[in-house]
Amino acid sequence: MHYFNREHVEQTIAIPLAIELSQIAFALQSQGKVTQSVRSIIPAPDGRLMGTMPAYISESKYAGFGLKSVLVDFNPHHGSSSHEGCILLFDEQANGHMVAVDAGAITELRTAAASAWATHLLAPQHATKLAILGSGLQARQHLLTMLAVRPIQQVTIWGRNQTSVDQFTTWCAGHPTLNNVEIKIAETPAKAVSDADIICTVTAARAPLLQLCDLPQNCHINAIGASAIGFQELDPAIYGAVEHYVDSRESCWNASQCLQQAKEKGYISANHVSQEIGELGAHRLEKRPERTLFKSVGLAVQDLVFAREVLYQNQ
Repeated sequence: MHYFNREHVEQTIAIPLAIELSQIAFALQSQGKVTQSVRSIIPAPDGRLMGTMPAYISESKYAGFGLKSVLVDFNPHHGSSSHEGCILLFDEQANGHMVAVDAGAITELRTAAASAWATHLLAPQHATKLAILGSGLQARQHLLTMLAVRPIQQVTIWGRNQTSVDQFTTWCAGHPTLNNVEIKIAETPAKAVSDADIICTVTAARAPLLQLCDLPQNCHINAIGASAIGFQELDPAIYGAVEHYVDSRESCWNASQCLQQAKEKGYISANHVSQEIGELGAHRLEKRPERTLFKSVGLAVQDLVFAREVLYQNQ
């Protein structure tokens, strides 16, 4: 079995390619070329989770069987990924039938790239103000990918942990692509998003951080952090007041507590059908509503597409 580590992943997939791969993965999902089960999660008493995500892709350069197995620690040591594990690729005849790729590195890239692709399609065209709730590795990756799709000039950060926020701002100060970007710190989530064009929520919150009244009149939200039952970042009322898109209808309705509560409380009608981001193709919304939202819980097809790209470019 051949193994590709974090360094292989980071050297192979730059942000523009990651966004392109996201488009491909979501198109495969919405075209029915992927067979994947809903993520299986096993919780531990200390709050950690183990997730497994199998899938099969057909009719594509990325076709084949694969499985992501990952341990999620919501309180990782500083600088460590919250997701540690492997993506296993099967049917790779030229590589001893099986290939393993670092799951933490792939997860960081593909999650932020998914948000960037959704932002490209849904956000205000001339958005310059970004708000990020969260200050970990995913927050950093989201900042860099948002810069690739919109002319961001101001970034406002909110985080629960002041040490992590300080480390985030230090990282920003030393990053060459952020020299002309103003970085601000907010005391509360509501203050962070008060004038934002784009909002990225990348936390492990277990209760809503934002209420409907907190949102600007015209904005796009990437709701990323609450990807399992028991986690929430947005009040369910928000889903009834925005035009929302998902990475997968089945996965989001099974894993998003906010979506489930939005329907239970009547904010979304009982027969509501969420639209998948892959159904938009490569076309931006012609008549953009004032508020849009992309809800992502993460899909195995993303992991397999990214992992096979690493394999193909390193053969």
